[in-house]
Amino acid sequence: MSDPRIIKLSHAILESAIDEWNRILALSPAEKPIDNSIPDLIHQVQSRIPELAQAHEPPSPQSSGQLGLLSWMVWLTEKLKAVNLSRENKSPLENSLQRAVSLLSSCSSIQESVEASARRQVYELAYGLTHEINNPLGNILARAQQLLSKSTDPLDRKSLATVVDQAMRAHEMLAEVMRAVQPREVILSKVDLVKLVQQAYEQSLGAVKSKKITCSLKLDCSVAWASIDGTGILEALRLIAQNAIDACSPDDSITWRIDDLDLSFRIAIQDTGPGLSPNAQRRAFDLFYSGREAGRGLGVSLAVVRRLVSESGGKIRLSSQQKLGCHFELNFPKVDSQPDGAREFPSQAAWKI
Repeated sequence: MSDPRIIKLSHAILESAIDEWNRILALSPAEKPIDNSIPDLIHQVQSRIPELAQAHEPPSPQSSGQLGLLSWMVWLTEKLKAVNLSRENKSPLENSLQRAVSLLSSCSSIQESVEASARRQVYELAYGLTHEINNPLGNILARAQQLLSKSTDPLDRKSLATVVDQAMRAHEMLAEVMRAVQPREVILSKVDLVKLVQQAYEQSLGAVKSKKITCSLKLDCSVAWASIDGTGILEALRLIAQNAIDACSPDDSITWRIDDLDLSFRIAIQDTGPGLSPNAQRRAFDLFYSGREAGRGLGVSLAVVRRLVSESGGKIRLSSQQKLGCHFELNFPKVDSQPDGAREFPSQAAWKI
């Protein structure tokens, strides 16, 4: 006969998956309550399956929500195979875990498909508009430059110079939009994320020092091999860092870190800036959405970041609270071995300025 403790745990696991499904499909991120399901489930496992708690200490949750819950359930499914439980006790728990993992995976696929379809439509519209606007803009710029070269009247030259400057500014803005929507060549290779993060961190130091922001880098591992587009991820890290620097004031801080998780590596960039409102957090990755006042930004950079991370098979997550800063997490699956002839990045415990 099955142990009632195991039956209760099985029900709790399936209920957690159903609750997360409802949270994702029915509520916006700003409306979602704080998720405490993983710590609660870990406590139940420790109290109801002492064999598992003794043989394999459950890991601390590395992230909350759907990703953390799914990762933890996959972990428990694997560990359960080695635990000495009767078939009567294992069967309901294995069934609940299998159904929960399937439910969370399906929910993720539906959510990603809807978001991908919406992004594709926005990108196609932006791509067409930028091409159409660039043609007349190019003509305006060429004619203004031609008239400027021939004009001798100081007032006319000043007016024409303003036209040229503003046309060039518009052209640069359209180029930024094209960078967000135009397909690019993606070259995946085995890259040491530690070395890449260190490179991006060092590139940000000039802007950090000029604003008198405290910045530090903490490494949980000496090497972290992942199959990514190194150029794209370096650009993604630069854009995230620049957003953090722009948001921060003197005496704020930005913390970089990279952690070795069970199946992936996590890059985190956290700042102590003003943070985002619930609406701004929900729309942060939308193309052309900017939390700043009109005229201060196109709202392109984070849309570019999400695309670059996705192209490398990674996941990105943003959490924020007003007056408490922003926290970005990038997760990339591990690869088994380092490439031939690759150099490991020198091991350092922490970097700080």
